[in-house]
Amino acid sequence: MDKICCIILNYNDAHTTLALAGELSGSRCLSDILVVDNHSSDDSWEQLAVLKTDRTSREKQQDRKPEEKGPAVHLIRTAHNGGYGAGNQAGIDYAMEHLSPDYIVIANPDIHVSDACILRVKEALARQENAAAASALVRSPEGKRLFSYWDLLPMWKDLLDTEPLCRRIFKPWLITPVGRLPRGADGRSRVVGALPGSFFMLKMRCFNRREAGSLFDKNIFLYYEEKVLGRKLQSMGLAELLVGDVSYVHAHSVSVDKSLRTMAAKQKILHRSKLYYYENYLGAGPVRLAAARLFLGLVLGEVWILTGGWRKR
Repeated sequence: MDKICCIILNYNDAHTTLALAGELSGSRCLSDILVVDNHSSDDSWEQLAVLKTDRTSREKQQDRKPEEKGPAVHLIRTAHNGGYGAGNQAGIDYAMEHLSPDYIVIANPDIHVSDACILRVKEALARQENAAAASALVRSPEGKRLFSYWDLLPMWKDLLDTEPLCRRIFKPWLITPVGRLPRGADGRSRVVGALPGSFFMLKMRCFNRREAGSLFDKNIFLYYEEKVLGRKLQSMGLAELLVGDVSYVHAHSVSVDKSLRTMAAKQKILHRSKLYYYENYLGAGPVRLAAARLFLGLVLGEVWILTGGWRKR
């Protein structure tokens, strides 16, 4: 039976993390739940201590029938907060060294996902030899369908996708409609450029030890980790799949919003990550980077005005 480990990354959001860990504790398809505290600055580490399984409960778990066992729960803490990528990479490193999973699920604390969804995503991955990552459709808590994939665009198109008005005007040229995406091997999934980082599964046999240890770029603190992963997989001849007949719920940005209170603050981090991505993954030189900085500066000014930043001065 394949081992599936679910990594949940926490930063100053123990309440939400504990809620998801509690939901998944009843899973019959997960072998392990690994909670990674990304060196929270609040009392998260102390709150998460309730997840530690004592010796008595472990022994009881071992005595239960296989079909009655829930996932084992593990808790680790990073030495510092290096952001989303570094925190999840720490989880992958720990899982590969201590848990030997066949598949790893990366999950934000603010999602809700069923065993049926997890198993369907695993099925799509297993059926396609070159598929290394897969996810499902994203829905809001109210059931509304949310953004579920990206194309990997050249720099100038990616910049247009940043500006609110341009994103709407040029949408037909910035995202391939799902019906026109290549079909996966199972006939129901679609091959995409990148998947949202809130929930996706990795097929670990696609990677050697060195590759598994560098799936996330630790130089990016937040945002664009998904497109970086997409580019890395693409360069390795591997694909990402969107499974269109299952979905999960994402209370979008709940965890991020607790740490970054203003839209402008989030936008600055996004732009910094964009420029790093353009330079290191799209090969942009000084001239193109200077043009991108100018464009992003204008976008930041627009966001500042639209969100009423001028009123707060």
